[in-house]
Amino acid sequence: MKHTLALLAALLLAPLGGLRGSEDSPIVGAIRWDGWYGEGSVAKFGEASLGQPKYHFRLPWFARIVGEDKVSINGDSQAVVEQEITYAAQAGLNYWAFVHYWDEPPGMHIALNRYLAAKAKKGMRYCFVEEGARLDQVGTHGWSKLVEHFRHSDYQTVLDGRPLLFVFVKTSKLGKAEWEELKRQTMAAGMKAPYLVLMGWNPTQDAKDLAALGFDAISAYARGGSYSMTQPSFAEQCALIRRDRWEKCRALRLPCITFASAGWDTRPRNERPPAWLKEVPATPDPTPPAQQQPLLDSVTATPDELAAHIREAIEWTKVNRDLNPANAVIIYAWNEHDEGGWLQPTLGPDGRPNEERIRALGKVLRSSPFGKAPTKP
Repeated sequence: MKHTLALLAALLLAPLGGLRGSEDSPIVGAIRWDGWYGEGSVAKFGEASLGQPKYHFRLPWFARIVGEDKVSINGDSQAVVEQEITYAAQAGLNYWAFVHYWDEPPGMHIALNRYLAAKAKKGMRYCFVEEGARLDQVGTHGWSKLVEHFRHSDYQTVLDGRPLLFVFVKTSKLGKAEWEELKRQTMAAGMKAPYLVLMGWNPTQDAKDLAALGFDAISAYARGGSYSMTQPSFAEQCALIRRDRWEKCRALRLPCITFASAGWDTRPRNERPPAWLKEVPATPDPTPPAQQQPLLDSVTATPDELAAHIREAIEWTKVNRDLNPANAVIIYAWNEHDEGGWLQPTLGPDGRPNEERIRALGKVLRSSPFGKAPTKP
């Protein structure tokens, strides 16, 4: 009860222009799923998913409408990624968590490489989200590459120097001994052991996997998981995150990195599924493109709803520092446009970037002393 009262008090006392935090305010990051770069198959599937006019409001800001129900999405330029860095800094983010694809299609590495090549990162750091099944295939010979990234001056660390690493769904072939080896190699390279965070779907099960693998904390990749033409409203999604993630972690006393979400709405992929979603049957919309209107309803977060949710995630973290010693928040997502969670600007109806979400987030994250100071390793 005292935690709940403290949280409510903090929210009520926060000024309208943004939270007044302390120097110990959380670092806030967003997941990047970079399927929007280059001319590869992943980008083409994204173009198909968002091609219908009713979904054009979701397009990344650098997309182009090239036909009645056809779009071109290719952010493969240094200028585009550097503008993304600017947007993220304006929003007050501290880091991006790149989904790491190792030797998979080269298009999925473009944004990371462009980010690393940027001369001015404006305080934006990076870390990785590794997928457990992919890591099982890569094996421990991939540890040296991870350690190399950990050494990068812009790699995000927590707890005075521990490299932050998320793992989405547990590994089954790599067990505790293999993860201890990653820690050993990292420390042998002169760094502190990585801070390992398991992104699962159920905190009760995640707690068991956390102990079995020797990880440090749990979090989540997304609130959803199911693909359906019917999804809860964004307000209901926030309530579910509160109940199933934050309060469950508190009840179980689980160390965590606070999860927050920009939404979950898979309707574009349900109507035109990408090839890797073999279990999702296509449910095409017969409405002629010329008759389609933007599919904006309660499932889509308004900028104010998004800002309020992120504000609450930050306050929850500050009230529950005993459960979140890393003092960090992770948001789904920077650019999951066709799956329903995005922060980055979209293509406005006038052809200019719609920056409403960036501005709303900035009002929460950039009010002094929030902002870029917590990015220090």
